[in-house]
Amino acid sequence: MGYRLTLEYLIWIHLLISVINLVYFVECTLPTFNSDAILNASGSSCHVLSFSDKNVADEITYVLQNLSDLSFRDEPTVIVGKISPQIDVHSFWPDSSPLTVHKGIKKETINQSIFIIGRLRKDRTCLLLPHKRLAVPSAVQIDIFPKAKQKHKFNLSAISLKIVNEINEKCNTFRNVDGSINIKGLHRNEILENLYHIPSKSNQNTENDDMFPSSFSFNHEQSQCVMADKTGDNVNCQVKYVEEQYDYCERISVPSQNHFFHEYLSLSKPVIVTGAITKWIALKKWTKSFLKEKYGKTRVHVKATPNGEYEGVQDKSLWERYKHPHIPKQVEDQLPYPDLVVERPASLDMLFSEFLDLIENISRGNTANMSAYLEYSSIADYFPELKSDIKELEFINMLELASLNIWLSDGNTLGKLHFDPFDNLLCQISGEKHVTLFEPHHNERLYEGHIQEAQFTFNESTGFFHRRHLLDSTSMVMSPVDLKKPDLERFPLFADTRPMKCSIKEGEVLFMPAFWWHEVQSTPNISQHRNLAVNFWYKPFLTKEFPCPECKLDVNPQYYNLL
Repeated sequence: MGYRLTLEYLIWIHLLISVINLVYFVECTLPTFNSDAILNASGSSCHVLSFSDKNVADEITYVLQNLSDLSFRDEPTVIVGKISPQIDVHSFWPDSSPLTVHKGIKKETINQSIFIIGRLRKDRTCLLLPHKRLAVPSAVQIDIFPKAKQKHKFNLSAISLKIVNEINEKCNTFRNVDGSINIKGLHRNEILENLYHIPSKSNQNTENDDMFPSSFSFNHEQSQCVMADKTGDNVNCQVKYVEEQYDYCERISVPSQNHFFHEYLSLSKPVIVTGAITKWIALKKWTKSFLKEKYGKTRVHVKATPNGEYEGVQDKSLWERYKHPHIPKQVEDQLPYPDLVVERPASLDMLFSEFLDLIENISRGNTANMSAYLEYSSIADYFPELKSDIKELEFINMLELASLNIWLSDGNTLGKLHFDPFDNLLCQISGEKHVTLFEPHHNERLYEGHIQEAQFTFNESTGFFHRRHLLDSTSMVMSPVDLKKPDLERFPLFADTRPMKCSIKEGEVLFMPAFWWHEVQSTPNISQHRNLAVNFWYKPFLTKEFPCPECKLDVNPQYYNLL
């Protein structure tokens, strides 16, 4: 009898506490936001909101308060509150445009719903002023009581779990209901805390592990690095010193998928894989005679430059009519280097057979002052049957393939310093590539930003290139720093970088993580007079906003399933 009374007493105490908690949460005041406040904070935060209408169910406020005080208490990117009663879903935003909800708003359940309004990503690709229509974030609507008859079955634990999961998915957060970081979040944090950094060299003679010695100076008249030796004479120091400071790519045999993920992909660490493609049919089959016979009549889009340099950054004054405006003033005013341009190669259309003859003549020295390159050309579009001669590598097949490309040139080409927003497997079939890499963790040192583009033209009658076309577009992935002759007066932070050298020979594969800066010097196969490679571009495991020097790598939400 005494046991039963005690049990009943505890049950009543529990119910009383629940009622007190419900009253407490309902009476607590959540912050109220108007559309201006929501929009102003949407660049950095998600919002979890309900309408503040008097008809909104008390349970909604109860859930929101629980999210604010517990689940997302320590999450700065999630703001919990209520929507001002002065606005409605049909004229929600400051310009009176409606609230855009995934799959449409369910009007009949607005007062028993929570709305998650996502972050508004800044458009970093366009320097023009926004269009007249206001850019606004999208939202999702979550019904607390999908069916009216279920209202009496209110279960805070189940509803909170559902909403926390929805917030995590919409806002890219990693919280449990109790506010702790979930397993995926712990794994993500571990990944971001252990990203690979190029180690400093023990023989560097500077306190901050700079790439260049402290006595470095730049001689503008000679356009080269100079340094006084013991006799007082100036000597060219740049190339020698940089070579001494290279770190070199690790070389491994074909890894398991698990080993590759944990030791390279998730660390954003470059690596050369040997033995991965040595059995590809392409290595022996893709001769000039085979390609010419199979695809000789295919028309291809070829890039050409006068000196073998591709996408280099040069002074705009080298271009005709450089003083005349070619881009809107509001764009030019935002360019960090308005006096520089990215030199895009000339474009030539020709038969593939003509291209194969051209690159051989260039490589043999029969055609001077010209370089030709079939760059990042889709194998599926141009040479679909060749796909059967190569095989996607299993150790990286947890990623989604974005494109498969062929790279074919005369072999004496230099792809200037840039990054790609893809995880890259570069597979060398003929010739060699010597890649200089810089890590993506301090992009202010590489001066990431928009640079106006210009394009060479080629006169086929005279055989001369011309700098005539300044474009109204900008490049977002090129560095203005010239590795051959870095201007450290203008770009002093570059002296704090450390380079890595990755040289790949025929039959080898370079894994180059997304956003690593790289400059690629190709050399030809001596007997074949060409350089030939294919590359697999994958949607990146680690991604970032760009151009944005201060933005850091983060796990791509597409691959949260791998955490």
